[in-house]
Amino acid sequence: MKVVKKKILTKYFKAVRAREKNFEIRKDEDNIQIGDLIVLEEWDNFYGYSGQVVRRYVKYVLRNAPEFGLKEGYCIIGW
Repeated sequence: MKVVKKKILTKYFKAVRAREKNFEIRKDEDNIQIGDLIVLEEWDNFYGYSGQVVRRYVKYVLRNAPEFGLKEGYCIIGW
């Protein structure tokens, strides 16, 4: 298991924190695997990092699925 930190815009951060959003579509640059811990850090384009974080364990990763509109080099991470 590894820890992966990612910034996330406030409107999406709030949805993740409220458990209304349980996935992210991201560039597949960290080789995220099931069981990894993703730390989402709230980010505002004007103010920067807020200091608030949400931690989730990865339960699902979808790669190489152009039939679902997923572009090459991207993945869907579910928690």
